[in-house]
Amino acid sequence: MRRRRARRAGTARREGASEVGTLALQLLVNGILLGGLYVLVAQSLNLIFGVMGVVNLAHGSIIALAGLFTYWFSMRTGLSPLLVLPLALAGGAAAGAAGQRLLIEPVMQAGAKAGLLSLIVTFGLSYVLIELALQVFGSDFVSVPYLQSSWKLGALAFGKALVVAGAFAAVMSALLYWWLNRTYSGKALLAASQSPTGALSCGIDVARVRLIAFGIGVGLAAAAGVLVIVIMPVAPQTASDLTLLAFVIIALGGLGDYLGVAAAALLLGIAQSVAGYYLGGNAEYVLPYVLLLVVMLAGPGRFRRLG
Repeated sequence: MRRRRARRAGTARREGASEVGTLALQLLVNGILLGGLYVLVAQSLNLIFGVMGVVNLAHGSIIALAGLFTYWFSMRTGLSPLLVLPLALAGGAAAGAAGQRLLIEPVMQAGAKAGLLSLIVTFGLSYVLIELALQVFGSDFVSVPYLQSSWKLGALAFGKALVVAGAFAAVMSALLYWWLNRTYSGKALLAASQSPTGALSCGIDVARVRLIAFGIGVGLAAAAGVLVIVIMPVAPQTASDLTLLAFVIIALGGLGDYLGVAAAALLLGIAQSVAGYYLGGNAEYVLPYVLLLVVMLAGPGRFRRLG
């Protein structure tokens, strides 16, 4: 009888350990997929600052506006929201390049005041975009009902929408990193971010590089909006939350540090996955704010320009 009880207890412990291991793996995978999307959300802002030293406070507004347009497109046509991705990339890049030439580049000529003036300009632009989104799309939170089932792998379940969004975001982030480090134009952009004067002395058109950087950054932010609304509700008023999310990731990874930001995005995704499961959705929502306070108190030097 004792042996039988001992065997049952041992079996129960093994089953319990197996369930805990499966849960931990499930939370880890969900966090990595969510973090893959966060990489794209943060790198688009990181790229603009790395080259121009401009903190784009309209970043979240661009993401939210692109997401809301994706919702409108999908609901009107019944087509996959992913069809909006190339349009968002191209349209966002074109709009970003135009905005940089008309609004940001004149500010860049202001010398020591350029940083402050760029904050004011992008802050105002953010509110213009939010008001535009409110007038066109309304104030309701919406999300695209896309790929709502899951793929099964043993005891693990992978939400299809999260997998697709995370995969697309990871591919675009990897292509961005490859372009920056393997192509002449990408290396010119990195050179301009490290030393504008040195880049000029090597014959690099720094003004043109700034135009490219801002255009690509806005295009990637718009693409992130297409993917964000597939996995979470978005409204115009979430713009500030999305901007803050990008800032938290960059604060953790180091402003201008592309690999550091990618690692920080993955860690935040995992932390939110765990917090959401054990503490509820409110804890998952508050976590980025808490992390930002911790980072600013423990190491405000994380906000630095890559050099």
